[in-house]
Parts: sequence; structure tokens; C-alpha cells
Amino acid sequence: KHNIDIMNLLKSSLLLLISSTSVHSFTTSPSSLASVPRATKKTVDLARPTTSKTTSTSLAVGTEIVEPSYNLALGSLALGAAFGVPGSPLKSKLSAFLGGIPLALFGLFLAFQTTTLRFTLDDDNFSLVKSNLESTGENVVVGGENVWSYKSFVNYDVFPSRNFPILIYFKETQTPEDQWNIGPGEQANSEEALAKGAVRGQVHFFPAIGNTEQLIGGFEKHDCAKLDL
Repeated sequence: KHNIDIMNLLKSSLLLLISSTSVHSFTTSPSSLASVPRATKKTVDLARPTTSKTTSTSLAVGTEIVEPSYNLALGSLALGAAFGVPGSPLKSKLSAFLGGIPLALFGLFLAFQTTTLRFTLDDDNFSLVKSNLESTGENVVVGGENVWSYKSFVNYDVFPSRNFPILIYFKETQTPEDQWNIGPGEQANSEEALAKGAVRGQVHFFPAIGNTEQLIGGFEKHDCAKLDL
């Protein structure tokens, strides 16, 4: 039973690692976001647009910059250590390579993403920018800038739960329709999903690298559509 528990944990870790691949695409994709703690949220009052030597972005007056959260990165690093630290009951040659090393690398990847990316909320859009507020460029998968109108949202959610956030999900119709079935969109827009009440659109996942409560609070504040499935 102990071995079965370890293998189940390893499977969960691998699924999380797989999800990071689409997350990485997302971070250079047509929009994204994170979140800011309610008590420490920041707003930017920019009379002049941000400029850079490369692609720049102009933030609207009053734009909120979501505070970064390293919880997910630290959790992944802690799990990686648990599989590889001498004396750990989870340590074995198999778990060190299949669990410890990938989780540690994933934790470092998340720490990098958390440090270099920021999510913003203005009156009309939800966006993903670099930490210096420059544009992240176009989505390498479906093209377009990482900026989405709240009005284009057809659903959003937190996995596995709002109290234990790992992945943030949202679905929008701003992306051209011919891109909607790329990746997880094929299943999310399937006849089976639609029969259960889903609405067609472009699917996005990203890690909870910002304060989830503030992010979801922002979605609620701006009346983003959410399905009760």
C-alpha cells in the first residue's frame, strides 16, 4: 500500500509537470493574469505609457498589479526535497528521479515565472505582463497579445479548489474561433462537454503564481461570466 501511495503521488506530480508545459506557452500567449492580496493590492497611476527598447505596454490609469505568490513554487520545492532528502520515508532511487528531481525543477521554474511575470486588472481587461510592466509579446500557440476583455469570458475556475489553488482556468471567445480546439480546447469544446452545459471558447490554464483570492475577486468585480457546472 505504501508503494501504491507513492506511485499515486508521483502520478499527480507528473500531471502537474505536464500542465506546466501549457502554462509556459500561456506565459507568452494572448493574455493572462494573477492576483493581488486585498490588504496589500497595488494600483498604478500612469499618466505616461511604459516604454521599452522592445515591445512595450501602456497601462491604464488605476490598473491593479497583482502581487506575486511563491506558495506554489515553495510547495513544489518542498515536495522535491521530501523525495530526495536523506532519511525521508519517501526517498528511493526511483522516487528521487521520478519525483524529487522533476518537482525541484518545476519549483524553480515556478519561482522564475513568479519573479518575472505579473498579472494586471484594469477597468476592461485582464492581462499578463513582465515584472517591469512590458508586454510579454504574442502567444506562441494561438497568436495575439496577452490581454483579454472581461466581456469575452465564458467561464473561469480554480483547480483543485479556491482554498488550495494550483491552476487557474478561464475560457474566452476573444481568440479567433479557428484556434479554440487547440490543445485542451478539443475536449473542452467537445459535444459531450457542450451537452453538460459548457460554452465554446479558447481555454487557458496558468499556475497560481499570484494571490488567487484577489484574482477571482477581480473577475467577480468585473462580472466575468462563470458557469455553475
